[in-house]
Formats: sequence, structure tokens, C-alpha cells
Amino acid sequence: MNQSNRPSAAGEFSVAAQSESTERNKCVADVMTRKTVTLSPHHSFAEAVSLMTDRHFRHIVVIDTGGHIVGVISDRDILRTLARTTNWQTKDVSQIMTREPFTVTKRINCLPVLDDEGKVCGIVTSTDLLKAYQKLLESLEGSCAKP
Repeated sequence: MNQSNRPSAAGEFSVAAQSESTERNKCVADVMTRKTVTLSPHHSFAEAVSLMTDRHFRHIVVIDTGGHIVGVISDRDILRTLARTTNWQTKDVSQIMTREPFTVTKRINCLPVLDDEGKVCGIVTSTDLLKAYQKLLESLEGSCAKP
């Protein structure tokens, strides 16, 4: 999108500047991991832990028999369960997963950010994510270069 000035609902002007000629906008489909590993709600807690340990990732999508998402298990869910539950061996995925996780469609190019009162306080774009990743890489390269 070229530079544009549009009045907001409050009568202020918002300026958005991006150069599509020098940079192609990416959408979720361009950067997502396509090979997902899933579990059903009936898998055991131990199976979820084992899967994360063996595959070295931190999130598992939980789906029903029709392939629809019913939850997500994160490494934090695992740690929370271990810390708060003495009988974790008897738990299944449905008891520890985060239900109704936030989801996006493949064509999302930006995500407006809202504050606690529901007012717009920012926006995250694919360019923002790429810049953050670049800074992280530069930081890692700098720390590796130091003796």
C-alpha cells in the first residue's frame, strides 16, 4: 500500500507507509509450518510429553476426529500440570490443553493490537516480524563473535 492518510474514528489522521515495490508482503501461508503434528483429546499426558521431547518442539495442536481444532498444548501447559498436579500420570490431553486457542486464516498480513480496554494500540505486520527476526539473528551473531 502506498502512503495514505485516512481519518480515524476519532478524527485524527493515521499514516501508513509501506513500499510494495521493494518488498513483497508476506502472509501467514508464506511463513507457517505446514507439517503439523497433532494429538486427539484422548491421548495421555505422557504421550504429549514424549512427543514434545522426541520432536523438539513446544506446541501441539489437538484435533477432533474430523480434523477440527479443539485445543493446543504448549510446554507451559505441561510444566503447569507437573507443578500443580500430583497425579499427572492419569491426565489426558483434554484435561491440560488450552481450549479455544486464537487462530488465523492463511491470508492474514497484519494483526491489529488492542489494549486492555479494546482500543487499538498498535499493529503487527509481517515486516515487523521479519525485522524482529533480523534483530534476533544479529544479536545472536554478535554474541557468538565475542570470546
